[in-house]
Amino acid sequence: MTKTGLPTHCFKPLVDAQLEQVWQWRNSARVRQNMHNVEPISWQQHLSWFAGLQNDPCRKFFILWQNERAIGVLNFSKLDTPRPEWGCYLGETDVWPGSGIILELAALDYVCANPLFSHLDAQVLSFNMAANKLHKVFEYEQLMAQQAGQRNEQDFAILHYSYPLKQWSQKRDKILAKLPKNIALVAATIQFAEEE
Repeated sequence: MTKTGLPTHCFKPLVDAQLEQVWQWRNSARVRQNMHNVEPISWQQHLSWFAGLQNDPCRKFFILWQNERAIGVLNFSKLDTPRPEWGCYLGETDVWPGSGIILELAALDYVCANPLFSHLDAQVLSFNMAANKLHKVFEYEQLMAQQAGQRNEQDFAILHYSYPLKQWSQKRDKILAKLPKNIALVAATIQFAEEE
């Protein structure tokens, strides 16, 4: 906790000790329902994914620690291009209100710190209302809606979003002002630990 009584937030790279927890989160029905791949992931598939991640400088996978408790995931891919992509999810449900907003803020702040990046891109399934609403609040540009098929007998699309990073530095304070005041206070204390 900070001096204000608000939670601390630190993003740390995924390490072996969290592998089982992330595997359980990713296989939960609540998380899987908003993923491109809804099939459960075997432990062996998970280990193979982690081995590939460790050898891929174009991807980063962070665990969000809230008050020193792991609660979610923030990941980046295509870090070798001017337009990295990001994704996230909260693995835990009993978290501080606004934790999803913290993931959104952290993603933009993280990529803005690198002058080689011009945009931050994301893909969200059309029925993921919470994520789509957040992207609209943060003023992402929706580039296109790509029809993806059916899930639960309902048509859905993959919505492609992009954020021009030059705009983030100009809009950040305005967007924070639209959010609950506690979010702005917490945003000032978000930390990234690159190496564990």
